[in-house]
Amino acid sequence: MPGSTRPRQLALALGLGAMFAAGIAAAADTAAGNLVRYVGDARDPGGRLLYREAHYVDSRGASPRRVVLYQCADGRAFARKMVDGAGPAPAFAFLDARDGYQEGVRTRAGKREVFWQAGKSAPVKRSPVDKTGASVFDAGFDAYVREHFAKLQQGKSVQARFLIPSRQSAIGVSVKPVAGAPAGYLDLKTRLDAWYGFALPELKLRYRIADRQLVRFEGIGTIRDAKGGHGKLRIDFARPAVAIEAAEMQRVRDLPLGGACGGGM
Repeated sequence: MPGSTRPRQLALALGLGAMFAAGIAAAADTAAGNLVRYVGDARDPGGRLLYREAHYVDSRGASPRRVVLYQCADGRAFARKMVDGAGPAPAFAFLDARDGYQEGVRTRAGKREVFWQAGKSAPVKRSPVDKTGASVFDAGFDAYVREHFAKLQQGKSVQARFLIPSRQSAIGVSVKPVAGAPAGYLDLKTRLDAWYGFALPELKLRYRIADRQLVRFEGIGTIRDAKGGHGKLRIDFARPAVAIEAAEMQRVRDLPLGGACGGGM
């Protein structure tokens, strides 16, 4: 049945290994008015490094800009995401240069649209955002979580309509706190607001309470391996953010992207 594909699609979309786990907006509080870079390491269940996410954040203006560079274990960049704006519904554009897969939200002729392309030779699908019913886009999920942080700390759940570009529609997601987090941290778990929600692989997030920053994601990632599959992984944002120059931000926006990484990626 068509609906049975949705749990996995949501897991892939929310993989925020970064979209959902990208933690892009998580740097906004500590990096207000600055340019910074921070890095997340994505590892398989056995601890092998699969790829890295280098996040570049420019929060000097009223509308923050972010670039995420997805890098092979040897440092070569193979995909990039650009995010413009704050809050739960920013504009964004993701491109995987290995096969031309892309998706995002942009404004054309004064109207916002969601777009998706399965690969270089595939047609681009487009739809008006207001017809999707979505309230949260991509890395904006992090901003949504932080907006409802106090409620989550109280043990309450929150719900949102999350955009799925490949379906040109939104799906309901609930976020709830779970026990077991170490002191000073808040652990969260997501699931679908639908009868088939039980089928969704667990997506776990860990936030540092002091600054509401995402420090760990566990679940099905968004970045496909060399066979086109999506495996379980853990992404840790363990290293502190470092200051960068404006020229570095522009460099990563323009950096040519390479192909396959090797090692299964």
